[in-house]
Amino acid sequence: MENGQLKLVKNTKKNKFYKVAITISAILILAACIAFVTVYFSTEEIEVTGNNTYTQGEIVQAVQEQYYVDNTLVMVVENHVFDQTYLPFIENISMSFGDSHTLKIKVKEKLRAGVFEYMGKNVYFDSEGIALESRNYLFSGVPVVTGVEFNTLVLGKEIPVDGDYFDTIISITKKITTYDLDISEIHFEEENDITLVSGKFEIYIGSTAYLDSKMSKISEVLAAVSEERKKGTIDMHLYTDKKNIITYSK
Repeated sequence: MENGQLKLVKNTKKNKFYKVAITISAILILAACIAFVTVYFSTEEIEVTGNNTYTQGEIVQAVQEQYYVDNTLVMVVENHVFDQTYLPFIENISMSFGDSHTLKIKVKEKLRAGVFEYMGKNVYFDSEGIALESRNYLFSGVPVVTGVEFNTLVLGKEIPVDGDYFDTIISITKKITTYDLDISEIHFEEENDITLVSGKFEIYIGSTAYLDSKMSKISEVLAAVSEERKKGTIDMHLYTDKKNIITYSK
């Protein structure tokens, strides 16, 4: 002590002890949290809803192939952060908890506008005319498109056809869905010369004029004709909103 002043000396050993204790405590708490999340949210079951054409197995496999973690909490958080679709004709996937061990996946699928048969495969395209998927089989409810010419077809790219075929195809496909029609084929003789196939019946609608009115009538006409006939041609090309002209021939 000099000139009546006190000199304070820090207890460095005690400070170091506190720092080490705090660090160890933080590590232990973090480890406990990680262990809790790992065990409590471990995935034991995956439930899929909303899928129509993709099977549950296809969706689960696609999810597990991309940044998959076997933990429901991590997957739900990941789903909310990133825009995940996993498969070509899935528009949106949302994930949530059933319970801590159950991952719930809700699927919203895109419309398959149609399918071209190309080199022994069924190539499905979307509403933009982009070839997205190749399959060995046909999905029910997706019409095969025939009579449209193109030279090449590459998955992930727009199908190179001349004219406005895709606008017409999309319009027809949407109305098939709206009126719940069983149409297996859309055939073009020319861009505005169209025949639909339902079972063994051909439905000649001609141009796209009065398309909604024609499509809305098909179910009723098929029901009436099929009572007596097993196959034939239904001609609707002269049908308008004012002229109910529909003919049938063997």
